[in-house]
Amino acid sequence: MENKNKEKAINQILLGLALKFVPLIIVGLFKGYLNSFFPNLSILIAILIVGFFLVGYVFFIKGCYLYSKSKGYSYKWGWLGLLSLLGLSILLLIPSRENIASFQDEILTDEPWDKINIPELFLSWLIALPVLFWSILGLFYSFNNLNFTDIIKNLTILNLLTIAYSLFWIFILLKTLQKAGLKFNKIIGYKNYVNLKLVTVIIAIEFAFAKGFNTLILYNLSFVFPKYVESYINEKDFTNILEMILWSFSVMLLAPIIEEFFFRGIILQKWAVKWGVRAGILTSSLLFAILHFRFDIIPLFIMGTLSSILYFKTRCLITSMLFHFFHNTLVTILNVVDYFNTPAIERSAFISVKEYQAYIQPLLNQRVFLLTISIPFLLYFIYKNFPKNDAIIPYYANEAKTSEIN
Repeated sequence: MENKNKEKAINQILLGLALKFVPLIIVGLFKGYLNSFFPNLSILIAILIVGFFLVGYVFFIKGCYLYSKSKGYSYKWGWLGLLSLLGLSILLLIPSRENIASFQDEILTDEPWDKINIPELFLSWLIALPVLFWSILGLFYSFNNLNFTDIIKNLTILNLLTIAYSLFWIFILLKTLQKAGLKFNKIIGYKNYVNLKLVTVIIAIEFAFAKGFNTLILYNLSFVFPKYVESYINEKDFTNILEMILWSFSVMLLAPIIEEFFFRGIILQKWAVKWGVRAGILTSSLLFAILHFRFDIIPLFIMGTLSSILYFKTRCLITSMLFHFFHNTLVTILNVVDYFNTPAIERSAFISVKEYQAYIQPLLNQRVFLLTISIPFLLYFIYKNFPKNDAIIPYYANEAKTSEIN
């Protein structure tokens, strides 16, 4: 049984955020269509948006009241909700008063996984940390009379920020586990056997599938959403050697460690305990795919599923991290090779959709071949190794193994 006060508070906050921002986002995305089909409704739509926003603010502030109380503080701290995302970020990042909040948690549950609140973690990850980092940077730039937009264009600064952000995020995750009473070594399972041969075979098949599928999807999208594809293919990961090193470090090392620890080590096991192993694997893998905010949702979902299977199969999170590492390393190698093979004068050249289509068309048969040979192997591996719904999660399996040894 979870801490009901905190759960109720987070639900109120999420409802408030949805009412405040979802209608605004929808109107922003479909503004052109709305103006075309409903030219006389712009005032009514504006009134509705303001109405949703105000109602959302009420729920949001009420949630902030409850959340501050669940962390052991006075309800007055809930007035920080008037500062919207900045106030929420402060509430999320301030530590709980251990003499009150933690004591309440201990009374409510003896199950450590029940003390992990996934929505709270996501609010910290997607709202609190970005708001904190950008606020500090904004103040720094304003005090030094610098142009804040320079940071958006400077990939070196953005890569350094990504590294700092990631390290701070892993610190928050470790503190959350400690507070819940979960043991880091039982999540990692580092004493278990890491099957490098299995990882190598699976990554070869998975990468072939991802390469083939992504090319075909992006090529077809170029006819339906040309502007999106044009923006995607012209987005640069790095423009010089320093940016390349920083980007490679983030992609090859930080991303596999942090994403596997969060999505497989925490979310997968939390939801497996709550809903069953199969639902935990599918939902955590889907969330992993969606939160990359890219077109390649299906390959990312397959990657998350394979990583989950490897974790259950070996009970060692290092295996999943290596799988993720090898995938990202192959992506990095291809990007680096492409960078050095492209003349310096052409690296910043704009690529149109037409040029992209002309380049990809001769490669389509090759990509179809990659899909043809990879899909049967992937389906067979997933079918043969997908855990049963009542399988023991790696954390408890490692806990039992430790108890036997002792």
